[in-house]
Amino acid sequence: MTIGDARRAVAAFMERAFVPREVFFRSGDRFHHLRVSVRAQKIAAGLGSLAVLWAVFASISFGVQSALLLSRHAEIERQELAYFDLLAEVSEYHDQFAQITRDLEDNQALLLSVLEQGGEGDQRLAQVEDRLKTSASEHARVVIARDGLRDKMERFETSLLDIADRNSSLKSQVAEMRSLLNSSRAERDEVAEARVHLTNEVADLQARLGAALAEQATLEDRVAGLTASLAKAAEQETALQDQRDGLARRVEGLEQRLVHLRDAEQGVIDGLNKRASLTIGAIEKTVEMTGLDVNALIASVEDEALGQGGPFVPLDYMAADEMPGAEFEQAVSMLDKQLDRWTALQEILRRIPLAAPLDQYRISSGFGTRRDPINGRKARHMGVDFAAPHRSSVYATAPGKVVYAGWRGRFGRTVEIDHGYGLRTRYSHLRKILVEAGQEVGHREKIGLVGSSGRSTGPHVHYEVRYLGKARNPMKFLKAGKHVFKG
Repeated sequence: MTIGDARRAVAAFMERAFVPREVFFRSGDRFHHLRVSVRAQKIAAGLGSLAVLWAVFASISFGVQSALLLSRHAEIERQELAYFDLLAEVSEYHDQFAQITRDLEDNQALLLSVLEQGGEGDQRLAQVEDRLKTSASEHARVVIARDGLRDKMERFETSLLDIADRNSSLKSQVAEMRSLLNSSRAERDEVAEARVHLTNEVADLQARLGAALAEQATLEDRVAGLTASLAKAAEQETALQDQRDGLARRVEGLEQRLVHLRDAEQGVIDGLNKRASLTIGAIEKTVEMTGLDVNALIASVEDEALGQGGPFVPLDYMAADEMPGAEFEQAVSMLDKQLDRWTALQEILRRIPLAAPLDQYRISSGFGTRRDPINGRKARHMGVDFAAPHRSSVYATAPGKVVYAGWRGRFGRTVEIDHGYGLRTRYSHLRKILVEAGQEVGHREKIGLVGSSGRSTGPHVHYEVRYLGKARNPMKFLKAGKHVFKG
């Protein structure tokens, strides 16, 4: 078989062994499944194979190392036993040599004693000779034993040298074995750590699997709920479509009615605009009869009431001619402006002094150039004199606030009322003042009695109308007032 055939066989085996799988779990009455991809299976198989191979390698290496250590320890013990036996034999020869040495010393002492004793020495000499023969034989035996012992010592020294060499070799081998054992321990520790890590990863995967299964169950419940909601929404959409069609028909009818109503309202608004224009025109004509500037007075009214509001509509939101019902809106806007102007004019009419200060009177001196009643010289008269009996009631010609009430030089007792918008009236030569400065008075409210105080020739009321500090002809105001009351 070639390498290519082997590779194809391995690939075919991998395709058959690793296929997409599904693991089914049962939780109560529900079945759940987990898909395990081919890549995850291959990774798990690879990790398992590596763990098995590593365990087998570690076991084999540890067994071999243990056997080597046991054999080396047995050889060392055997050499130690031989060494101990040799030491025992050396000790035995040493004892024998010491005994021979003692015998020789005894024989020497005996010879010396024989030589000293003389006659008895022959007998003892014979004993000594016997002992010397015995000693010579023992000495020969000792020499032979010593030679044998020397040979054994030489052999033992040679053995010791061999043992020393082998011991050093064994020490180096033991050091190597210890290093191997240490590396094996480190590798076993790494394997244990890898196993613990793998166990933690498996536990984590199981926890994640449980969480995924729980989440899948939750998602299935949500999908079921959504399916039911979609079905209900479809039914509601059908009902809403029917309602929408009905509402569209109603809107179409209401739009037609709105067109008719807008046409009717357009006519009403146009009529109101015309009537407002006529009324405003009449009021403006009345105000113009007093000689006052209508637009200036309206501006004063608008400045006094600066309140503004309404929704914000951008200028470029929609052109006026593009808006639906633009003509109607313009008519309504025009009516609003007309009503605002009419309201301002009504306020002006309420504040303008259009009535006379007395009920019964005759005009004794007019406004403008006249001949002074006391010195007879030409003079300028800033008001109108209304002659009337003593103690006749004097009334305010318009509502306002009393700004002066007291004696004023040649005018005598005088009351000055501020009506707002720059308008003021003066009432002089009074007999009695019935109001105080700062008091609010209404239209036709009694403010004093006719008299002749100050520079006067008889009972009358000197009446002035001032606008922005300048005297105006009161007769024009009275004429305008008659026009209003007549209208």
